[in-house]
Amino acid sequence: MRYVGVDLAWGPVGITGLAVLDEAGRLLDVTRRRTDEEVLDWLAPHVRGRCLVAFDAPLVVPNLTGQRRCERLVTEHFGRFHAGCHPSNRSNPAFADGGRAARLARALSLDPDPASPTARRALEVYPHPAIVSLFGLDRILQYKARPGRDLAHLRAELLRLLDLLDGLAGAGVSLDAAAAPQWAAVRTAVEGATTKAALKRVEDGVDAVVCAYVARYAVHAPERVRVFGTAAEGFILTPVTDEIGRRVQLVTHG
Repeated sequence: MRYVGVDLAWGPVGITGLAVLDEAGRLLDVTRRRTDEEVLDWLAPHVRGRCLVAFDAPLVVPNLTGQRRCERLVTEHFGRFHAGCHPSNRSNPAFADGGRAARLARALSLDPDPASPTARRALEVYPHPAIVSLFGLDRILQYKARPGRDLAHLRAELLRLLDLLDGLAGAGVSLDAAAAPQWAAVRTAVEGATTKAALKRVEDGVDAVVCAYVARYAVHAPERVRVFGTAAEGFILTPVTDEIGRRVQLVTHG
């Protein structure tokens, strides 16, 4: 079994972060690619057998305008942690044909249904609420460049995320990030970054590791995740806090 994370750029010219874990949770590779062809070439050997590929990008976008229901639900439950969703719809040229994630999933014959029993599936995930839930945070980690966030703040937040991910080596659902030689280079790059652009070059891969871990977590701790939305209308799978898990369970099954 392979757990693959794809921090997918919505457009065809953006940088995409990629990561893959083996069945034991060892990080095998973390890297970046740009074009669909490059992404598919990297993914191909990792998805030949049983796999779960977690895309940080809209995977099912049927709506012409507005937000998908799954985006509204994630914002409803995680907005207080500042982990709301950006809207995706087909009026955005990036999703006029369904979007890049859907195109890649089709090319690899991955089933985009979170409830499917098939051996090769695709999921949509979202790192911000996942990180909040996995590590019991009271807000998102602010490692993404936004107005008012200086280089020192971004670097400190990204280093904090690296520390948290390293701490999963002994977790019930483990992640051995240090198993990949590239992981040490990621930390070195963050510690030595002198520009926000330098941090961005590393951030994509770190997000991909988070995505891959969420895929593994969904298999090994299914009671700790929830699916917001449906395969038909669009969905986002994420780990949840105990409180959100109880609330969503009541909404779903009550």
